[in-house]
Amino acid sequence: MPKKWNFLSNYGLVLTHLFQNSEATLREIAHSTDLTERAVYQIVRELEVNGFIGKRRVGRRNTYTVNEGALLSFPVYRNLNIAQMVKALRLIMDESRTSVPA
Repeated sequence: MPKKWNFLSNYGLVLTHLFQNSEATLREIAHSTDLTERAVYQIVRELEVNGFIGKRRVGRRNTYTVNEGALLSFPVYRNLNIAQMVKALRLIMDESRTSVPA
């Protein structure tokens, strides 16, 4: 089986998913990112503790808000915030869907 490559960390995958679907369940996030539910739970918890996302209980479910202004912490990102990162990724994904292979 060929190895899957991913250039985003698991945190980046979960954060991107929450940015696109704030009402996703942990199971849905796990399914779309190929992570375990336990790993997603821990990542979501750490993202919340560190101020990247907020969590609110609505009935029996949680909804999430992404702190779009939060700056990414590695120096290579300089002053890049979450919203800029996710918008750039979305643009790349949209372009790849609409491009016709040669």
